[in-house]
Amino acid sequence: MKKGIKILSWSAFTLVVLILLVFVDISYSAIPCAAPHINIVQEDGHHFITEQSVLEQLSNSGYSLNGQQYKDIEVDRIETIIEGTPGVKKAEVYKLNNGSLTLEIKQSRPIARIITDNGLVSFYLDADGNTMPLSKSYIARVPVFSGSIYYADGNVKNVHEIKANDSLKAVHLLDDIYDVASAIDKHEFIKLQTLQVFVTTNGEFEITPRVGKNRIMLGTAANIDDKLSKLTQFYTAVIQPQELNNYDTISVKYSNQIVCSKR
Repeated sequence: MKKGIKILSWSAFTLVVLILLVFVDISYSAIPCAAPHINIVQEDGHHFITEQSVLEQLSNSGYSLNGQQYKDIEVDRIETIIEGTPGVKKAEVYKLNNGSLTLEIKQSRPIARIITDNGLVSFYLDADGNTMPLSKSYIARVPVFSGSIYYADGNVKNVHEIKANDSLKAVHLLDDIYDVASAIDKHEFIKLQTLQVFVTTNGEFEITPRVGKNRIMLGTAANIDDKLSKLTQFYTAVIQPQELNNYDTISVKYSNQIVCSKR
């Protein structure tokens, strides 16, 4: 008898708990969503993404968010929508029990703008080697690469795909451009001094500087870090600023030397 009462008691308790859980779940689903908190990490001061643009994009996808019931907020889908936006590197969305919604968005960081040889295709390369379409509302101040750049396959979205495929390496220069752009990005002095990078028909790189009327000849992308280190030393320890315009070209193409030609 006691055993039967005990079983009955536990059954009743379990039923009550289940009812409460269902009630809580229904109540939770019906919670109206508050205006979301959007945090955008903008590296190097770039502004590809704004809070307003995020809200507009989500609204166009059926998410009004403010006042919308929690059951209609699909976290995974929202993350996918935001990460599909040009300029977004990573998005994470959090729902809390009080009805608040937080969106953490990290922007991609462009390091170069590419203009192909026909001038019809232009895009950014980010620090991770991904291609990024241009923004309609924002222009990033990064070195512009132009000249003999043949973008053979627009389906290639990451330079590491090229580096891992000899067939792609044979027709693309994007991997070399990425190496040069990454090296410039790491050398702060050269980064500030670089206005444009011209790619010659034989795959060599020439910098157009912001200060000085020179052609800075880098050669190929091989040993680019060493070349830029030499160039930094030349600018900061060897030549005086007033002497720059005495030279037509400054070349770091060759190992362990800097060759300058006077006007």
